[in-house]
Amino acid sequence: MRLGALIHSGRLERRWSLQDLATASGVSVATISLVERARVGVTLAMVEKILGAMGLALHLEAEPMWAGIDTAISDTAGRPLADRMADWKIELTSFVSWFAQFPCPYMADGLMAAALQGAPVPVTAFQIAVADDDDTLDELIFLLNDMKAQQWMAKWADWVGYSNDPRDSETQPARYRCIHGELHVRLVKSLSPTLWVQLDQLPTGDYPPRSRLREIPVLSEVRLPVAPLTEIETEGRHARRILVRMRARTSARPDR
Repeated sequence: MRLGALIHSGRLERRWSLQDLATASGVSVATISLVERARVGVTLAMVEKILGAMGLALHLEAEPMWAGIDTAISDTAGRPLADRMADWKIELTSFVSWFAQFPCPYMADGLMAAALQGAPVPVTAFQIAVADDDDTLDELIFLLNDMKAQQWMAKWADWVGYSNDPRDSETQPARYRCIHGELHVRLVKSLSPTLWVQLDQLPTGDYPPRSRLREIPVLSEVRLPVAPLTEIETEGRHARRILVRMRARTSARPDR
């Protein structure tokens, strides 16, 4: 989609028609139209031909997969949990205040649950697990609609607002975004929390919860059930890789 948008904008800037670009690049009008609308797979050779006709070149860079993760782990290690939470790319206080209105059990999940247990890992989403039953999901959909959340739809490569049912998600966990950040929901057969974390110093957010239907009190503390590290590593490939990396870096430190 990004390549298609780049080609489309380059063509419009030059006031070229599809036929103009096809003539200059040797790629058919039909193919260029499909590329611009992200309706067909592309090769690097095809993209280079199309861009080259407009005097543009594709520039690709590679960086170590762990560069950003290693930095985040190093920056996080040794800091109090309250300080770490203030740096998370989500408004934790607003999310837990919203979910205080959720009448069904839920559990902190993924890297967020690992961080709440002391792991120095980056947190970019409010990650939870809920039971996969009709009553729970009906209540969840009602809450997500009230939050004005939008679900990520992979087939459109976009966030959409017409369905907030996690069962409609093409991937698990289901992903949402709202004004407070990203929210990930993993469906489980049953929910039996065995571990809780008490948070007494919730950070102040810029966007407190606002509902058209009810008043949402902003919490200053919360007791959250969390998924144990063993479950996180079993259920989430991405989380498992980061936790393994964290342990490797910790064991390699000279002061350990």
